[in-house]
Amino acid sequence: MSHEPISQPPQPTREALQTLPAWVEAQAANTAVYALIDMAAMPSDLPVPRALQEIRAAGAVSVLADARPQAELATPWLLPLTGQGHQSLNRPLLTKTLDWALRGPCVTWVSSSLSAAQLAERLRQRTEAMLPQNQPVLLRCYDPRVLPELHKALYPEQASRYWALGNAWAYFDRAQQLGLITLSPPSDIDVFEGPLSLDQGQFEALLDASEVDSVMPELAREATDAFLTLPPDQRASFTQRCLKLADEWRVQAFGQRVMVGVLALQLGEGFHQQKSWAPWIAQLAQGKIDLIQTIEGATTE
Repeated sequence: MSHEPISQPPQPTREALQTLPAWVEAQAANTAVYALIDMAAMPSDLPVPRALQEIRAAGAVSVLADARPQAELATPWLLPLTGQGHQSLNRPLLTKTLDWALRGPCVTWVSSSLSAAQLAERLRQRTEAMLPQNQPVLLRCYDPRVLPELHKALYPEQASRYWALGNAWAYFDRAQQLGLITLSPPSDIDVFEGPLSLDQGQFEALLDASEVDSVMPELAREATDAFLTLPPDQRASFTQRCLKLADEWRVQAFGQRVMVGVLALQLGEGFHQQKSWAPWIAQLAQGKIDLIQTIEGATTE
């Protein structure tokens, strides 16, 4: 399922507006800072062609070599924000990329001693992955939702090579908190050789972590008013709690997992502890009935 943007994007917090510029200023003098912009995930209300034209004029380099028509509007671009030693920090573009990132999962930032061309090529190689059964896949490491999960999933021997890109990789999580992944200094010759091989456990971990981003748009459609009433920085954690309940209750079908969230929005997160629900939830958790039968039993008594 595609990640569809949820209406009413979160308003940037004061902390978010301060932490990224402070991080940029704190980078070592021998590194440059780049914004890694995923054009495919840009907020739907932005004129993407105009944004692309602007960043290309500022020296952005394409990460993926894709010659298909209009591909440049749906691929990641690496935009230099500073020169070596911050002598040419582009503050307007830094502010703009920060605004984009806080409106949708479309921008991360990398601090590295590599040139834009070198870093773009090394990033391109890191988008190539092989799933179990030798299935090639585009690994969206530049997605701020994927990036921290990938960092947790890699084994040490994989990580030592994969993250050999520079100083740090910064991103905003779903709660608008700045996250940082420490990178390893890059050598003259890239120590990473693609594609990245992911085993079944790693693949399932990444798949499970992405479920929240599939469920949130469904909650926004099925219970629009209740879901959008939640503070934007709390929507993901709410959804994760609902999915945890679904796991505890052995609810596996995607539509029914969404329904757990809908029920929590409409009835309150503690609905399953109410007298009318508790005995039916117990049967659900034991695998004796499904969620539809649980709802029917709890609401028809």
